[in-house]
Amino acid sequence: MAELTFVGAADTVTGSKHLLTVGGKHVFVDCGMFQGVASVRALNDAPLPVAASQIAAVILTHGHLDHVGYLPKLIHDGFAGPVYCTPPTRPIAQIVLDDSAHLQQELQERGYEHQRPYAPPIYYNQRDVDATMKLVHPVALHQAFDVAGVIEATYYNAGHILGSAFAALAFEGKRVVFSGDLGRYDRPLLYDPEPMGAADELICESTYASQVHPPQPIEDLRRVLHEGIARGGAIVIPAFAIERSQDILLAIATIQANDDAVARLPIHLDSPMAEKIDDVFEAFPDAHKPIPNDTPTTPFGLRNLTIHVTTEESKALNHLTGPHAIISASGMASGGRILHHLYNHLGDRKATVIFPGYQGAGTLGYILTHGAAAVSLYGDKIPVRATIAHLAGFSAHADRNELRRWLQTCTTKPHLYAVHGEIASAAALAATATAALGWKADVAHRGTTVQL
Repeated sequence: MAELTFVGAADTVTGSKHLLTVGGKHVFVDCGMFQGVASVRALNDAPLPVAASQIAAVILTHGHLDHVGYLPKLIHDGFAGPVYCTPPTRPIAQIVLDDSAHLQQELQERGYEHQRPYAPPIYYNQRDVDATMKLVHPVALHQAFDVAGVIEATYYNAGHILGSAFAALAFEGKRVVFSGDLGRYDRPLLYDPEPMGAADELICESTYASQVHPPQPIEDLRRVLHEGIARGGAIVIPAFAIERSQDILLAIATIQANDDAVARLPIHLDSPMAEKIDDVFEAFPDAHKPIPNDTPTTPFGLRNLTIHVTTEESKALNHLTGPHAIISASGMASGGRILHHLYNHLGDRKATVIFPGYQGAGTLGYILTHGAAAVSLYGDKIPVRATIAHLAGFSAHADRNELRRWLQTCTTKPHLYAVHGEIASAAALAATATAALGWKADVAHRGTTVQL
């Protein structure tokens, strides 16, 4: 009988790793890093239930760090099997893992921004990333593929980020569906999640299962941009390089079309990683909706845009005056160039900081959106005088209603296991599945094993 062990993204949002054992073969569905507060990050040091060398294959659902970031560590520790993903996920994973290896090295050398008495560990280096990418095998949506001789897997669009998929796995007469991260409906850039179809077991994310997203994020963005312009200072927008930056660029372009004030606002994208993701959008035009007015000079249809790639170009932003917007990673202000911009502007009463999306507990973004009067950056205590705005509507995760909408595309009554959510959110998803759909449902817990 097949078994499923919840190694990560159970009792928490990050670290997605689901260990499936079928016919004596071990297969990981996703292989991500734990992120967030120190106690959660420490789980990256926990030993796996089986040795890396005993894992036969890895099936990836998409390219976010909390789903792919542990892969080079797995290879470093002896894994040598195939890694499957959709075609757009391969270049995204390359970009994410290159950045992760670089950041680990940088943080260790700096002693974690000079704020800790120790340097954080390096889990892998660029050589490990290069070895990882040699094992990656892209597979198109809807194309069944064999995994370790014991599973037939098929990808379907999940609508979360470019290339994201949910995986339907057939084995021992069962169909088991792993949602990965489920996206939203009616988004401007990505197509809707595909129907689930039949399932005997469903392992489903629950990030926003207890919440409903605001309905008009573009109008909220228009309002805070106007307020920021009126203050007369910098408008700093922390945004993840993958998907969130592109969503923000397209949203601002939409506002520009009928708003002269925003059309005149200088927009600066200070994220080499986001620029690389833009190239992936260009390389896979069929994986996303057509982008209006997208040209080499107006990416995502955005006017008045300057892209900053080099360190010198980034530093030049420090000398700008008057209203201007700076979009930079990371989205939770947990690292990257955005920290420099926050260091420079948090103490300015004329400045505005816009967080468009979820802020994980323990991150600088969480601290700022929860009313901090001062924060520590690069060893200095910075007073928070800038106006802080939090726009939840730009999340790439399905909310309570959208999760239920997708669950209703299932043509059977599966046993649902709620993962990838804080305990309250996972419990909310399980309750919805039981009360509204009549399914058997449980909240998954890290380290537990269930029989399929």
